[in-house]
Amino acid sequence: MQRMRNISGPGRVVSVVAVLSAVAAVVLKHALFAHLSVDNDEALYRFQAQTIASGHLFAPAPRPAGSYAPWLAAVSHGHYVLKYTPVIPAILAVSLVLTGSTAAALAVVAAAAVVVTYLLGVELLKDRRVAAVAAILFACSPLIFIQSALLLPYLPVLVLLELAVYGLVRGLRSGRPAPLVGAGLATGFAACVRPYDVVFFLLPPLVWGFHVHRGRWRWLVSRVALGLVPPAVILLASNAAATGDPVRLPFALLEPEDKIGFGVRRLYPADRAHHFGIIEGLAGVGNHLFLLGGWGLGGAVLAVLAVWTVVRGRAAGPAAAVGAGGLLLVLGYVAFWGAWNAADLWGGIRYVGPFYLMPLMVPLTLLGAQGLVDLARARPRVVVGTGAIGLVATGLALAVALPADATFSRHDGSLVAAVGQVGGRPLIFVDTDPQYLMHPSSTIANPPDLDGRVLYAVRRGAADLAVAAAHPYRPAYGLRITYTWNHTPGAAAVARIERLTTATGRTVTLDLRLTPPAGWKSARIVEYEHGIRRSYPVEAASPSALSLVVNRTDAEVVGGSGAPTVTRQKPTTDGSVTLFLYATPARGKEQLIDRARVSVTPGSDGDVRVLGSSGQVATAGVPAGTPAPLQVTLR
Repeated sequence: MQRMRNISGPGRVVSVVAVLSAVAAVVLKHALFAHLSVDNDEALYRFQAQTIASGHLFAPAPRPAGSYAPWLAAVSHGHYVLKYTPVIPAILAVSLVLTGSTAAALAVVAAAAVVVTYLLGVELLKDRRVAAVAAILFACSPLIFIQSALLLPYLPVLVLLELAVYGLVRGLRSGRPAPLVGAGLATGFAACVRPYDVVFFLLPPLVWGFHVHRGRWRWLVSRVALGLVPPAVILLASNAAATGDPVRLPFALLEPEDKIGFGVRRLYPADRAHHFGIIEGLAGVGNHLFLLGGWGLGGAVLAVLAVWTVVRGRAAGPAAAVGAGGLLLVLGYVAFWGAWNAADLWGGIRYVGPFYLMPLMVPLTLLGAQGLVDLARARPRVVVGTGAIGLVATGLALAVALPADATFSRHDGSLVAAVGQVGGRPLIFVDTDPQYLMHPSSTIANPPDLDGRVLYAVRRGAADLAVAAAHPYRPAYGLRITYTWNHTPGAAAVARIERLTTATGRTVTLDLRLTPPAGWKSARIVEYEHGIRRSYPVEAASPSALSLVVNRTDAEVVGGSGAPTVTRQKPTTDGSVTLFLYATPARGKEQLIDRARVSVTPGSDGDVRVLGSSGQVATAGVPAGTPAPLQVTLR
């Protein structure tokens, strides 16, 4: 009780804000992100947390491993190695074990972020009221608000970075070793998760520390290094288990071209080559900064106030060093293609915030709060106008993000409902590109032991027949989902579930019914198998009925309105026949309307076995019974 009385007025305000932030994170998680966000990395962290909570570092990868592969997972020694180190999943796993949910972990991180921002502000600015203003600005920024409800590493790492700076400054000023050991511990765990952020953001504060206390550098290094030891041991051990090499991170195990620097970049092996140069790097960072102008509770206004604070000499050495760390981080991300990918190729930062530059929120709120308080003392009326500008920018950011996130969540909810219409314990093959589960919807996911009510598998041709044979008591279904699912709020988000059956014979015939959009001027169906691509013109004005005839070595569309155009591409070895329906509107470019896959494998005695649809059983995004533009059913 006495300890509570000793808390200052600003400290009490911050405590209330921290509790409200924790509550807001949990409410937002359940109200807006019940099926996770548009960032599919969330599902990856959830899967890894579930794996750790079950007592394993890696989930088993039963054969055929590619059929059950989680998002961005590599296969090594019979298990799935996920892209990221297990530090953040371990935090989520503790929450799962203790409470059965990840909500507790989100609440703790959200509250800690507010409290640590306040403590760091007190240490750097020497004014509790200014530090409290900074903590409130931090907590109320849309970027922090949204990210606090997501199973992503950006907010936990930001807290670790703040703790590292706090421990460094407090330890050097007090001469006590414990804060420096804590700084090393926080730095080490942050580096396990996001080493790029650690190098750029913490370099200026470290330089300041060595410069001011250059006569005691050995004492400083030894204490910080002591804190670095536990996370270093954990990182080396987990790397060795994941990749076989203690110094090789799992990040590039799946795709070596997913790395720092300029050149050709890919996210996964089947990804197309992206040419990343200085122009792309500047564009990606520029888009992050533009969005931060609204996502940072008027981040553009805070940036002006922060610069004003530094110019007037109101930021002491370590506070200025934190500002320099933010600027260095911005420059560093020009050379990493992830920011460009998130901003320009994927575009998800419009809906979950410019997260790559999240550490920039620390100098923006701390130095911006100092400038705001100073301005309020000198020109109170100006503060009102400044605040209004910031709130307008913030409102615009949320006006785009919140309705979009609600739409994405509604799409995923409709998919969950459609799957729920399939009774029993079904095996659902998902026709998706790229060929990973958890994408494009995080709801398409298995538990680590693959023993959920629904077992999902990626549709991969001949492997599908092996998967179906391995689960004879699970009825097989196919899930066809539009490739534009949750790309943007207005993009088509339609899913269809079809019952799958197997047919065997010298030849197997499937019926094709094509229904291009009404009023379009031309259409064609493309059949692709064994590296051969055949394009058949079809009638665009009315539905067409064709056939697909499959044998051991070939597949052919019968009944088209003209001879096919044949091209050769890179051969496939998965034993599938893929069909695409394209159509061209009266004005505009040709568009992909629908896609379907048929799984094929040679049988015995010259037969062929085909896993195909016998009819649609459930839909999401369209009324029940609405036929697909491209219907492929076994005859």
